[in-house]
Amino acid sequence: MMKLLRIFVLASCAAAASLAHPMGNFSVSHYARFDVRPGGIDLTYVLDLAEIPTFELAQGWNIDPADRSAIVAHARDQGRAWLAALRITAGGRPVHAAFRSANAQIMDGAGGMAVLRVAVSASVPAAAGLIDYEDLNYPGRTGWKEIVIVPHDRAALASATHGAQDLSHALASYPADATSAPPQDTKASFQWSGPAPAPALVESAPAAPVETLKPGPGFSEQQQSKAMGTVVRGDYLSRLLRGREITFGMMLIGVCVAFGLGAVHALSPGHGKTIVAAYLVGSRGTIKHALFLGGMVTFTHTISVFALGIGVLFFQRYVVPEKVIPVLGTISGLSIVAIGAMLLYQRTKKLAESGHTHVHDHADHHHDHDHGHDHGHSHDHDQTHTHSHGGRPHSHVPEGKLTLASLIALGASGGLVPCPSALVLLLSAIALGRTSLGLILLVGFSAGLAVVLMAIGGVVLYAKDLVPKRMSFAAPAMRYVPVFSAVVVMVLGLVMTGASMGWIRVAGIGG
Repeated sequence: MMKLLRIFVLASCAAAASLAHPMGNFSVSHYARFDVRPGGIDLTYVLDLAEIPTFELAQGWNIDPADRSAIVAHARDQGRAWLAALRITAGGRPVHAAFRSANAQIMDGAGGMAVLRVAVSASVPAAAGLIDYEDLNYPGRTGWKEIVIVPHDRAALASATHGAQDLSHALASYPADATSAPPQDTKASFQWSGPAPAPALVESAPAAPVETLKPGPGFSEQQQSKAMGTVVRGDYLSRLLRGREITFGMMLIGVCVAFGLGAVHALSPGHGKTIVAAYLVGSRGTIKHALFLGGMVTFTHTISVFALGIGVLFFQRYVVPEKVIPVLGTISGLSIVAIGAMLLYQRTKKLAESGHTHVHDHADHHHDHDHGHDHGHSHDHDQTHTHSHGGRPHSHVPEGKLTLASLIALGASGGLVPCPSALVLLLSAIALGRTSLGLILLVGFSAGLAVVLMAIGGVVLYAKDLVPKRMSFAAPAMRYVPVFSAVVVMVLGLVMTGASMGWIRVAGIGG
């Protein structure tokens, strides 16, 4: 048992040592370099595709995503299509970049999936004058998007929208400074002067051999603190999925590692911990309710990842994960806003009803204590002030209405947004012909996330019970706790919605 625990700890530590892809599992990074020379313009165009886009590309080519040699061969041909999607004009007239060669590089990504980088060399047959450029490949995809314009020899730039500084070294080594937002440049223009261009060189150089891509470690090291519980390149799960033989013991360790990653991932911002806590406190939830919420989150999270994975496999033209996930995030946020608004209405109404003068008809009601005053008791009640009138319990603190429907709605909303790492695990397993193992690891990952939410709910409920019951100065304030918790739920739902729609940027949502 100790040996198993030690292996689990080492595997989890290895997962935190590196990142799947510097720009995220869904990213496609762009790079365009214009070398302006007296005889013409040389163009270097590079695309760096993370795990999911590389998988989708292989699916579109109808080749096995695990067949890396086939991916490289097709990627070189795809370079021509990507080059054709660049819009270049010289003096207002369209010109076409002439293909020279393509160099495809491939490496291991998260879950053993491939990460692809393709560099295309071309020439732009344009005379001196105004050059306009626009990249139309993969519009809307997240990623690093950089343009570099470099004059050489007697070529002179009268003006240029971009400079000669190469930040990412053609997407081979991303900068260590991850605090600033990555460039998002897909358009450029420059005015240059020099001798007339030489004829374009077409298909002059053979394709370069396959190389190993070595991304800069600095960027990854800074990003890893933002990706708690992320499935990364070279970790235990990645090696497990790519292993030739998987024993029962290896699978058991894999499930434990997936469970641990899910638990750590739940501690990162944006997994509804604050929402769950506020809901349970305001609704006077119990441990049973906390367990139900966690189970609902696990179920919804597993189903959402599986559904998105099936969509990527069979409907990739219509299901783009980085577009689907914000939509699901918006739905999740709006659902939480609706739950919060409903709770706010119910609890405000109960609060208003509990503020009555408390005058009763003693002919109809028999109290288990005497009223010889205007509701001023000489004996003590706890802060919830619960007593009975004619056998009916009565509380002066408005109780939140905790129903099965509201628990299901909140749990489903919390697990609706799929985790990129869980999707990578599933797709990698499918690509390698180990779908069953992928599903088992996915359930383990989701269960780890859910257990943390259950534990947080339990801790919050336990801490609430530790509050002294006989605090007369706190009793009036306790009347407003359910109402305040409903406001918290609604506000956090609004924040989640705004972040999913790109209206606001926050470090953590609902954490």
